[in-house]
Amino acid sequence: MLNSFQLVIILLVISRIDNIKDAGNFVIAYAIANLLIMIGRYGVRQYQVSDINEQFIFREYLSSRIFTTILMMTVAIIYVGIHYYNGSYDSEKSIVILLVCGLKAVDAFEDVFHGLLQQHDHLEIAGKILTIRLFTYIIECMLIYYFIHDLIITIVICLLTTIALSIILNGSVIRTVSYKKGHFNFTHFKNLTVDCFPIFISTFLQIYMANAPKYSIDIVLTSKEQAEFNYIFMPVFVISLLSTFIYQPLVHKLAIIWNQKDLKKFWLLILRQTVIIAILTLLCMIMGYLLGIPVLSLLYSVDLSAYKSELVILLLGGGLMAAVNFFTMVITVTRYQKNLVWGYLLISLLFLLGGKKAAISYGIMGISSFYTLASACLTFVVIIYICIIVKLSKIKSS
Repeated sequence: MLNSFQLVIILLVISRIDNIKDAGNFVIAYAIANLLIMIGRYGVRQYQVSDINEQFIFREYLSSRIFTTILMMTVAIIYVGIHYYNGSYDSEKSIVILLVCGLKAVDAFEDVFHGLLQQHDHLEIAGKILTIRLFTYIIECMLIYYFIHDLIITIVICLLTTIALSIILNGSVIRTVSYKKGHFNFTHFKNLTVDCFPIFISTFLQIYMANAPKYSIDIVLTSKEQAEFNYIFMPVFVISLLSTFIYQPLVHKLAIIWNQKDLKKFWLLILRQTVIIAILTLLCMIMGYLLGIPVLSLLYSVDLSAYKSELVILLLGGGLMAAVNFFTMVITVTRYQKNLVWGYLLISLLFLLGGKKAAISYGIMGISSFYTLASACLTFVVIIYICIIVKLSKIKSS
């Protein structure tokens, strides 16, 4: 909950003090950082948790995470450097983006320790660590910005605190976990990198899709429109993040069921989670239609009454994207992830080519409708792929 709502809560303070520049910079920084964190995580968490036979030892997972986290920050520096050189970003916006990417790099690196805990049935310890660290960060960020009104100094202090807490909290528990040890094997490291590459590309494009409207608006519309869009997009973003915490505890259980070849139980678990996501999406759309705009306008001190239809359309798209998140996890468990990337590439290319045009031609309504349409197409592609996987599994087992 804290992870999902951190941006919402922090923006409550920022939007009241500087609801155009700082709010716009902070939101786009989070959008970019949430995309680049996929490089840091590299899709390894679900693979690690479902590695019930410990094909790879923790030292190899850790080495992989060190490499991908460094790669994440390198890409962030190159990305910001290009935009700064082209004049798209000023120095303040560039620094904010790099600092928020630093915060997410801590999340990415810490995730490998939490994967180890979950792999050995101690997910609750990871939850406690995240709760303490995120609660501290959110409160600290709001208080510092409220008193000094300087976004850069605020994030620098929060980053230092986050790093310190992550080291202390994770370091204190990892030593107590009993796991398979051994010497680092470069061949295993290479195999892990190759195996997880399709998952990385899929999750990267998935997050790109989830944030693509923000990137299109950042290019063609104003900072004011960027801020307003992100206020109505906030519930969608929250749905997407919350969905990961709904199904994350199921990864280990699904892996065991799949390895036992209990396809009936496997399908029932998938169906149950799909129904839960569908019900939550419908409830969110109803609440969004009835109360969404008045509540968001009150929270952010901005008149958003013109965006009621856009909010409902975006909430539908958010629910579809939450389903895609879940189905991607299912495919990872089956180890058939290699061909998944083509569906993501196709839909992402569609958004890359049409998203900017939709924003230019029809503004926020255009980009909202285009986002939901693309999410629906991606959901259809992933469901078809799961059906093919299960069919192939039946043929092989017979």
